[in-house]
Amino acid sequence: MNLRTVSVLWAACASCSLALHGSSNPLEPIQTVEIRDCAFRVNGKPFIPLMGWLQDARNFPRLSECGMNTTAGYSSGSSGTRNAAEYLARIEKAGLYGVMPFDVALKGQPALLGYIHDDEPDLPRQVSDAVVEPGPGLRINSRTPLWKLLDGDANSWSVLDPMEGARVTIRLGRPVTVAGFGVAVTASAGLARPSEVVFQSGGKELLRAVLGSQRGIQKFPLPQAVPLQELSLQVESVQAGDQVWGSLGEIEAYDAGGANVLECRPRYVARAAPEETMRRYRAVKGGDSSRPLFMTLTGHFHPFFQRYSDEQRAMYPRYIEAADVVGYDIYPIYGWNKPEWLYLVHDATDLLVRMAGPRPVYAWIETSKGGQWTGDLARQKDVRPEHIRAEVWMSICRGATAIGYFTHIWKPEYAQFGVPEENVRALRQINEQITRLTPAILGQPSPRAASIQSIDSVKLDLRARQSSGALYLFAVNYDERALETTATIRVEGLAAGHAVAVVDENRTLPAQDGSFADKFAPLAVHIYRIEPR
Repeated sequence: MNLRTVSVLWAACASCSLALHGSSNPLEPIQTVEIRDCAFRVNGKPFIPLMGWLQDARNFPRLSECGMNTTAGYSSGSSGTRNAAEYLARIEKAGLYGVMPFDVALKGQPALLGYIHDDEPDLPRQVSDAVVEPGPGLRINSRTPLWKLLDGDANSWSVLDPMEGARVTIRLGRPVTVAGFGVAVTASAGLARPSEVVFQSGGKELLRAVLGSQRGIQKFPLPQAVPLQELSLQVESVQAGDQVWGSLGEIEAYDAGGANVLECRPRYVARAAPEETMRRYRAVKGGDSSRPLFMTLTGHFHPFFQRYSDEQRAMYPRYIEAADVVGYDIYPIYGWNKPEWLYLVHDATDLLVRMAGPRPVYAWIETSKGGQWTGDLARQKDVRPEHIRAEVWMSICRGATAIGYFTHIWKPEYAQFGVPEENVRALRQINEQITRLTPAILGQPSPRAASIQSIDSVKLDLRARQSSGALYLFAVNYDERALETTATIRVEGLAAGHAVAVVDENRTLPAQDGSFADKFAPLAVHIYRIEPR
């Protein structure tokens, strides 16, 4: 029996074992967790966390079925547990490791891989400098703050509850001269709709306006321009609906040139400041320094999303300082219904690795459709096995040394684990391969220069690592145009005729002098092993 046959049979056995037991390598009780060369060492051995996010304990067997070895997150009372220690005991019983919110009761537990910050401290939220005060009896909806009446967007709205008699007062930072007013009416079935409003300033009525039912801004000129620094709008009468509440899209006031002098655009700020996360980091490390502290960021550190200015993005190094392990979540299909954005996983990992310095980096990977923000389920595009595999290896090729999988869906109904069976099988294969190749993935950088290039400018990436004397090359086609290509892989010192093994594909490629070639389908991943001569 030759070496290749043994390798294929071993891989098949490992895959069967994984299908039955969730892991081809049973997890040891944790004695030590170290971070070395941007990667984990558990009990002194290389380890790649393959995480599922925030699961009920009844889903732990499904994580194992997918080849995951870790679960991250915990909510009070989750899985019927009375506390975090009980939940971690369930994790241990399931044969997994846990990444948990800090609790001193977890210190020294054999299934505790690490702690984790509250999710996404950098999540952008809108705030406004506009001052809009509610009148008597007006109930405030925190999801539609009154400043949205001045945000310059007639398609956003603020709820007025109740609509009839509703009054709001706008206070400006400086005097303005106003030649007319405007109101954007929102017309939704079943809601009360304003039919007459009154504009007032300083207790004096400036304008009484009858509103039509059409959407958009309705404008009303004043007989003559008036100076003001505060303005009130009161709903005098309504067209009744099934609900007593309704909404307005915008209130505007125009100067002589037609400019809206009330407009106050909102700005984005982070949910928790870097200083707050650093205080939390110091508190956790003071309570238990034996385990690393994880932090998951949004993708807004990448300039592509443009929620934060260049100046604001300068806060990210301070977030990273408040963690031992840092990751992010970008879901091109699940989150935006845009498969053409898959390359962002590659680029964002690259950027975060460079920012993270000595810290391990992880990427959360989408596993299904069913997101709450991407429209009707019938219009959502499928997350396919090739998407998952490519995103995982984009991350690894750019330096990620841990992977997380987001399995929650909201449609057709909410489930913490909503992965289609086809993708469950794909995850099992991907994670089995990562687990088996962990020593190579976390191996030393190649002492031999290696590069990859397509014949037609298709985007390819290559990571070269040395392990047990062999050179491993991990390669992925991450081009957003979904193009097939042929690649030339150059390796310093590769002799003509040397056989290059394509891992888990039961084939070899002949080397030319210093290079070899291979075909890459769209989003294809290939792993090569070059044994010493």
